[in-house]
Formats: sequence, C-alpha cells, structure tokens
Amino acid sequence: MDRKTSLLELTKKVTEKHANFSVSEVNDHCMRIAVLEGEYVWHFHPGSDELFIVLEGELLIDFQDRPAEVLKANDSLLIPKGVIHRTRADVRSVNLCIEKTNAETVPFAEGNVLKLIRCKPAGQQLHAFSEAQAKWAPLQNVSGFIRQWGGWMETENGPEALVLVLWKSKRDYLNFMADHHDAIYERTNQKGTFESINITLFEEPAEISKTLQNNTPAPVPEWTVKGSG
Repeated sequence: MDRKTSLLELTKKVTEKHANFSVSEVNDHCMRIAVLEGEYVWHFHPGSDELFIVLEGELLIDFQDRPAEVLKANDSLLIPKGVIHRTRADVRSVNLCIEKTNAETVPFAEGNVLKLIRCKPAGQQLHAFSEAQAKWAPLQNVSGFIRQWGGWMETENGPEALVLVLWKSKRDYLNFMADHHDAIYERTNQKGTFESINITLFEEPAEISKTLQNNTPAPVPEWTVKGSG
C-alpha cells in the first residue's frame, strides 16, 4: 500500500465471520486487518510480538494466565511473543494487527504439554552442539509432536542452549520418550557436546504461557522442527 487508503472502506464488503488479510509491509513487519465475529483458536507466536488496534466494534482477548481484556474502538494492546491468547467478538469487530511479516501462528489446545530443555555446552563446543541439535528432524513424524524450536541465551555462566518442545498430550510425550527418543538422540551425535542439562515438563496452560513468554532465546532456525500432522 503506497497510497492513501481508508482502512474501514477495505472491510465494508467483507461478509465472512472471520477474514484476515495484509494491508501493508513496513521493513520486516506487516499490518493486517482482521474482521471477526465469533472466536478464533487459542494460539501463540513464538517469534513475534503482536499489536492489536481496534477500529470498529469490540474485541475481547482471552489469556491463559490472566483475565480477558476488552478493547473498544481506538484501544490498542500489545501481546508479547510466546503469550497464549485467543481473540473473540460477540458482534462484528474490525481491528489492525501489526506483527513480523514471517510471524508463525502455533495453535494451542487443552492438554498440550511443553518441555523446556536447558543445556550448557561443553567447553567451546557451541558449534558442535548446534549442529547436533539441528538433526532432530525425525521428530516431525512422531505422533503427537507439534513443534520444537530454540536458540542461545546469555547467562552469568556463559551461553546456554534453550530448546522448547510442544506436544499434543502428556501421553504422546511419554510414548515418544519410551519408543523414539533414544534412537533419534543416538543419530544426532549430541552426546558429549554439553556438560549439563535441565529438563522441565509443564502441563498447566498458565505455566506454559508464562514459560513461553519468559524463555525467548536468540533463535537458531536450524533447530526448528514442525510436526507433520
């Protein structure tokens, strides 16, 4: 969009209960218009904050760890990356959404569990660890696997690798650990590339949302694996 445009004019002919389309791009971000009546799915964006600005009607945004926010025309709200949320509207709502152009939407459902892995690389073996971590692609074919991603975070004791893994259910995760984990791990040659590891499994939606928000390492794209189902 490189000319003057009336944003509300763009939505006058939209008759769908839910429509979402890009209006313009600014550097590495895009501005989208969303028309909503009803509710959208629970979800989060692992790599991008999201800014809502309501143009028309009333937009409700639900969270897993705090009360819902009610936005009226001219209200805005910033959703930090990783925060699980859901938009809904009792009557037609028109709003702007500004986020990174390549922002990914990851659905979240009741029963999902999140695994947080923190590893301290052995000596100066950051490259060796990173190469091994990029070999977890077989995860994509494991039943119940949703997504794995991560990157490096600086700590007082030096760089630390953070890996986050989302599963559809705890049963799916436990089945993976029993039937597939060891075989995949052996093929990565990751053994010996780290000197310590800490693993935590989060089951409560509020805890998962807070963990996602508080653990946002500098991403390593090669570590990302997306489920095929």
